[in-house]
Amino acid sequence: MKAPWKNAALAAACLAVGALPIPAHAAGKPTPSKSNVAYGSHPNQVLDLYLPEGKGPFPVALFIHGGGWTSGDKVKKLHPAERDRLLKAGVAVVSTNYRFIADAKKEKIFPPVLAPLEDAKRALQFTRYHAGEWNLDPKRVVLFGSSAGAFSSLWLGLSPEMAQPDSPDPVARMSTRVRAIGAFIPQTSIDPREMREWVGPGLTYGNHAFGVKSFAEFLKRRDEFAQWYPKLSPSALVSKDDPPIYMAYPKGLDVANPDRSYYTHSPRFGLGFQKVAQGRGAVCYLQFPGHPAEGIKPDEIGFLIREVKK
Repeated sequence: MKAPWKNAALAAACLAVGALPIPAHAAGKPTPSKSNVAYGSHPNQVLDLYLPEGKGPFPVALFIHGGGWTSGDKVKKLHPAERDRLLKAGVAVVSTNYRFIADAKKEKIFPPVLAPLEDAKRALQFTRYHAGEWNLDPKRVVLFGSSAGAFSSLWLGLSPEMAQPDSPDPVARMSTRVRAIGAFIPQTSIDPREMREWVGPGLTYGNHAFGVKSFAEFLKRRDEFAQWYPKLSPSALVSKDDPPIYMAYPKGLDVANPDRSYYTHSPRFGLGFQKVAQGRGAVCYLQFPGHPAEGIKPDEIGFLIREVKK
């Protein structure tokens, strides 16, 4: 997949982002050390950096917000308690915005989901490129996100190395591999047949990723998009060589009067994925009511801190 960067002069301009930032809590306020740093030319291609107090270089947790790839924001969706817990543990936090499905359609990107996914990759590589300037450790990076942002985190963390060593763009030459992935209420597949098999007939989410109007049409046209599932679905990408994964869902398998949101964030996504992941030798923890994560405290942020500080 091609990087979204098309203008070398613009790239160079966006890389000039200023001097070393100050810690987020230096004045006792949970404000970003750097705000709305542009990593691309689109208004949504911006990120915030929060630095902990201390000497550094600091390990990094990159957050990708949810919202179905159609809405959401890097500030409103980043949970303050999680951010502050990471900072207190000495872990820097990067929170990123990205292009939405509607933006992809305007740019005639297909499938539209490629826009938010490629932006997640770019934000990671951009952060690594500026690691020295921002007092970060580029070798100690983890990903976390919720819902569609969790899917993006899984896609990014489970994809084979996507660095382009021969690219004239220095950001594109940065590694995309990470130490761990934390995923809250993730969808773990983008194949409509697999999704329905795992979650059940109540699932109607995912068709918009391919610009399809309904899930019924998505199922009908499944074979038309078959080339994309191995490239985009976390369930297709996961392997024994991948970083450890922690998935969490707040609701259990048996819920009275389940609504559309329940099916969209069903723990059955986790069960189906975990079976595939463990079958391939990957380390994959799963936690939801009635199903504690075996061998680890059921806490996504604690898991990320442990892994990034190893």
